[in-house]
Amino acid sequence: MHPRRSAQHVLLCDLCTTVSPQRHCELCHVDLCTNCVGTHISDSSRRHNVVPYKHRKSTSYPKCPKHADKHCELYCEECSIPVCSTCVSSGKHKGHNISDVLKTFSFKSHGLQNDLKELESRIYPRYEEMASDVQTEKDKLQTNYEELTTATDQQGEVLHQEITAIVNQQKFNIEEMKNKHLAVLNKHKDEITQSIKELKRIIQDLKKILHNNDVSLAFTYKSKNAEFRKLPSTVRILHYQVFLHPQ
Repeated sequence: MHPRRSAQHVLLCDLCTTVSPQRHCELCHVDLCTNCVGTHISDSSRRHNVVPYKHRKSTSYPKCPKHADKHCELYCEECSIPVCSTCVSSGKHKGHNISDVLKTFSFKSHGLQNDLKELESRIYPRYEEMASDVQTEKDKLQTNYEELTTATDQQGEVLHQEITAIVNQQKFNIEEMKNKHLAVLNKHKDEITQSIKELKRIIQDLKKILHNNDVSLAFTYKSKNAEFRKLPSTVRILHYQVFLHPQ
């Protein structure tokens, strides 16, 4: 059991360490007295959720994968893993810096919060905007090729019957060009749609970790924000003019 929560110790505010806590920040995992709440939430670099101490969520220690009857109350800085007291006493972590797992989890949660904030406020909206741009380009493409086909029909009507074959071939070429461009746009949109699905999944996972204070998942989470910061280039359609030359 954590030393501050053992029966032999009186619970004290984590900031002033002199007064019993009446509040608890669920996102930073610190106990606070009424006087220290204002000081704590003044740190705008982090998100906070201060609740009455008796209504705080309990954050359970993860089970030790090597010792079934133990819980990991400590964290090995060199190995970057939660460890139990038996792991430490075994000598495998001799000379390593050992810290409280919940305190380390608090720092980890801060990183998760930053990832979630960036995903929701910057990355995801930009991908949605790009998806909208691609759809706009598709609409323009459809209109442009409809106009091109109409112009070709009008040009064919005033020409002699001898060039009917040329007109038909030209229309075939236009349709083929349109389909190629449309295929490029559809592929681009599919890639963006897949990225959006992945972003939604990551956002939901982060919310679940933060909501449940899941220590195990927090330490196994690997940020993918860097992969999505570099947005793929939006496809631009070149507008071609096709001229018919009577033979």
